[in-house]
Amino acid sequence: MKNKGLIVGLIASVSLVGCGGGGGGSSTPSSASPFSGSGIYVNTADLAVMVVDSSRSANNLVVGDFANNGVYFTDSATTTEKQMKTKGVTYADASSFLKSSSQEMTANFTGNSVSLTAVFNGSNLAYSMDKTSDSLQLSEIVGTHTNLSDGSTWTINADSSFTVNGICTITGTLVRNGAYFNVNNANAVSCAQASMNGTYSGVFLTVKHGGIDYVAGLLGNDTSLLWGSAPKS
Repeated sequence: MKNKGLIVGLIASVSLVGCGGGGGGSSTPSSASPFSGSGIYVNTADLAVMVVDSSRSANNLVVGDFANNGVYFTDSATTTEKQMKTKGVTYADASSFLKSSSQEMTANFTGNSVSLTAVFNGSNLAYSMDKTSDSLQLSEIVGTHTNLSDGSTWTINADSSFTVNGICTITGTLVRNGAYFNVNNANAVSCAQASMNGTYSGVFLTVKHGGIDYVAGLLGNDTSLLWGSAPKS
């Protein structure tokens, strides 16, 4: 992993990336009407992914931009059938960490596509992605997956436990939740930066890029994000 975020599958190279910063809270999302946009979205051209889930108590929209080595964890969201408005975000890339309780983003869903827009840190932010298939079943990703670019390893066991060795050593348990896996209270130790040691929550998923399945993860807490990925063995 790196010092900014751990997105086990797509964002930076998975040696585990991580970045730390200040604290913050989140609030429970509310839904104005039935929402139809939950799922995994991907831009295969530049390897960016988005996990959308209106039912999560926090972090309803998470973006892993692996090409640009950046991760966005939103705090909360409100929805209509084809739109999600998020408030609050934690962002990290290879060199910076930013947390804002007032940052707003808008995701519009049309058919099987999503468009995410915002004015972020003084610049226009825009992502367009297409919905992709759900993550592979646990039985299909059991084993050790290695990212040769950064040397990180992702070991997933049949009992749903996992260990990631990279910028940190991270252990936890995967819980299937629709299109992806929830990770609650994962433990990160021996991090390259001691301030990043601690407890994290987030998501694991699988996506296909260039005909290859990748295991990916995005984890965060109030002060740090961790992300990384590895091709499925």
